Amino acid sequence: MKRMNRIVGRIAVSAVLMSALTLTLTGCAGIPITGATVKNFFDRTKPTAGVPSDLSPRVQSQLRDFDFAVTNLKKQYVNAASVGTDWQRTVDAERQKIIDAKDEQGDQFATSLGNIVLALKDVSASLSAPAQPQAQATGQPRFSGIGILAGLPEVGKDRILALYVFPDSPADRGGLKAHDAIVAIEGKPVTFADRDTLIPHLRGAEGTDVTISVRTPGQQPRDITLTRRPVTQSSPLVSKRVTGTNIGYIVPDPSNTKSMKSDVINALRDLNSDHNIDGLVLDLRIIRANDFPLEDMLSLFVNGQVASVQTRAKKTKLEIGGRSIGGSQEVPLVVLVSDQTVGQAEAFAGILQDLGRAKIAGQQTKGDMAQVTPLTLPTSHLQVLIPTGEYIGVKNNNWRGTNGKDAGVKPNIVSAKAWEDFTTDDDPQLQQAVDALSGK
Repeated sequence: MKRMNRIVGRIAVSAVLMSALTLTLTGCAGIPITGATVKNFFDRTKPTAGVPSDLSPRVQSQLRDFDFAVTNLKKQYVNAASVGTDWQRTVDAERQKIIDAKDEQGDQFATSLGNIVLALKDVSASLSAPAQPQAQATGQPRFSGIGILAGLPEVGKDRILALYVFPDSPADRGGLKAHDAIVAIEGKPVTFADRDTLIPHLRGAEGTDVTISVRTPGQQPRDITLTRRPVTQSSPLVSKRVTGTNIGYIVPDPSNTKSMKSDVINALRDLNSDHNIDGLVLDLRIIRANDFPLEDMLSLFVNGQVASVQTRAKKTKLEIGGRSIGGSQEVPLVVLVSDQTVGQAEAFAGILQDLGRAKIAGQQTKGDMAQVTPLTLPTSHLQVLIPTGEYIGVKNNNWRGTNGKDAGVKPNIVSAKAWEDFTTDDDPQLQQAVDALSGK
């Protein structure tokens, strides 16, 4: 069990519990996907060659799922060189481990599948479990824990960031705020080396306690004991005029990408209901999802050909049918990003910057972006998110993390302060964006 949690946690930044091959997602803004989503894109055959007949039916099904994932990664992963001879050696070794383990519970299968995804060395490739039934019913993921959207430790930064604190969660009741940093759990310091096992320590059975050390920007760490309970990952969209200005400020809900476009449309209408705003700051600093509605969001601010998508086989124009909501196609725009902005939200910022439609403010992103196509495995229903395309801007920029020093979106307006260096009440990055729109 612990081994399974480490593997899927390392790949999808999720904590997973498994019984046989029925998995329940315990906390991740995952994408509910069915096989129908990809039936025309992926090879839906179920390879049987090389599946030993003396294995149990359950282990045979694990091998078929493994082979199914390998076949489609070979055919569709955007970088053909990465699924060549060296990667195939890893595949062969991990497949043999499944055969040798004869593990009815599927821990070895999940570990081996995770290892071949990790071997791509691509931050946009991931493995996750199916959405839990409760999440499918409510539309929002639920889990038992303290209730924060967490930013994991990085090299030289041994802390868990509170990117967002979910309303009425144990963390919220305990006084945690966005920008706080968790520096120890149960007296043990948080370290980069332990990043793959930290989230399960914050989650746990309802009613159990966990003591954390929290550092608020500019203050000394303090210990807080929180009682875990079920948490719904839902946060209201923020929409307001910046005090003392006629500039709008919108923060989309980072945990609900499905309604993001309609939520932003409603916010734009509200902001312009009395009189039109003079500028808009769109805050994407904590948007980290491969299901960010890129084309829908672009349609609010631009129109026509805005970029291209390069797959392994061809380059396709990205055409957008724009729609103006309260002057959204013309309003001066600044997009806030950070090193926590991940996925298609990065592409959104890069595309608008290349087009000259928006200025980008904040800190450079990491380039954790790709056109990602979900693959649901036939039997286990594990989901492999396969990078199948790269976004290319009109200035021929490609911001993917595989592009070395040029990876990520570089802001026009760079902030010297990171997320954990300031509070929501004193936000220098927002002030820089407002100043830019005000001509200061």
